[in-house]
Amino acid sequence: MDDCKPRHSGSTVASMPGELLLVICGAGPLKDVTTLISQVLARGWNVQAMATPSAVVIGFDVEAVKKQTGRLVVTSPAVRRITLSPDVILVAPATANTITKLALDIRDTYASSVLGQAVAARTPVVILPSIKKVDLEREVFRNYIKSLRREGVCLLIGGPNGIHPTNASTKDGPVPPFPWHLAMPAIAACIDAHERDTSVLQMKIVSPWTAVVLTTAILILTGYWKCGAKFKET
Repeated sequence: MDDCKPRHSGSTVASMPGELLLVICGAGPLKDVTTLISQVLARGWNVQAMATPSAVVIGFDVEAVKKQTGRLVVTSPAVRRITLSPDVILVAPATANTITKLALDIRDTYASSVLGQAVAARTPVVILPSIKKVDLEREVFRNYIKSLRREGVCLLIGGPNGIHPTNASTKDGPVPPFPWHLAMPAIAACIDAHERDTSVLQMKIVSPWTAVVLTTAILILTGYWKCGAKFKET
């Protein structure tokens, strides 16, 4: 599967700090999400954390993240003092359930509603999944991944810049550490791609109108010139 790749080698996260919304799902690696937050904060981003209901249920440390980011953690629409206007959204760790709901535009939680609206609004979205290899054996799930990528979502599965799921379980012994380090380069690549796509779209919209304006101006000037010439003849 294709992963999210930078459009050019000059892409750097350091040149893009702003508002980052971190959506934390109910997957095992969430216990170490402060590692990711430290990486994001170190690069100058302002982090607003949001936790899905399942993340809260399995023991997400809301207070630790609140202290680390200096902001309330959004767990429901009841957190009224939060304004969600991110420059980029990072979903990590993302579950197969969250990926499926986003692909199908199911908005049954506050987090899934925010994500659905973000994709529709073309906000850059990066997803760092925590899934099993067995999940990818279902064709329907692979199609969900393809669908999200067609919509511009940067889904980090496969390739040199994405995860390579296994069926390893903590029941069988220690598992490899979650690859939080993949997130930051992907954010740079996703924003870069988004800016380029936006520029192309603007050109497609502006260019025809520019041609119309120039053509109209030429016709008007030509008309004035002809009128002036006739006036001189008389």
